Amino acid sequence: MEFNPEIAKKLQVALSSHVSTSGIDVGSVRYVAGLDVSYRGSSGLAVAALLSYPQLDLIEYVVVKGEVGIPYIPGLLAFREAPLLIKACELLSTKPDLLVVDGHGVTHPRRFGIASHIGVVLDTASIGVAKSLLYGKIVDSGSENLVLVGDFIGGFVVSRGRKHLYFSIGHKVSLDNLRTLSKTLFRNHDLPEPTYYADMISKQVRSREVKR
Repeated sequence: MEFNPEIAKKLQVALSSHVSTSGIDVGSVRYVAGLDVSYRGSSGLAVAALLSYPQLDLIEYVVVKGEVGIPYIPGLLAFREAPLLIKACELLSTKPDLLVVDGHGVTHPRRFGIASHIGVVLDTASIGVAKSLLYGKIVDSGSENLVLVGDFIGGFVVSRGRKHLYFSIGHKVSLDNLRTLSKTLFRNHDLPEPTYYADMISKQVRSREVKR
């Protein structure tokens, strides 16, 4: 069946009503999973890296490969990447309490980016951490640079060295939760430790494939 962007947008609008921003007890989080996808042509490689929290030690990871027939369309990334990432998450031996997704959550034209999409489908708390702004307006509150979608605060900007990361609410996470997580998910890298591991593992797998 041919992918229809307009139908996909309507589906995002409908599903956005399922997003919760009521928040979780971060103190009860024991496992976090970083999610990332890399490509070689039309072949996608999804990684779910499971870490302990707050220690941020790698426990296990799952790699899922598959053909990706949907092109990259800004705002519709979930339809391209979420199926492989969801499958990778479901293959983890321990269910994560929190998902850290390389992408956006509610800071999205229809408040339903890939982090929200995966969180709702898996019924798991999620946040988005992106390397560029997709949607919204950045407003300096004096203490932080907030990302506003209309009059809703969907996230904020975190500076790591010369890089700016865009943290956003995904699902079952409040803005206060997001602030806490933005301070506790880093070690010595520019990316949060969960997505750093997912990205590193993806590169290692691709490198081994090239050497064969």
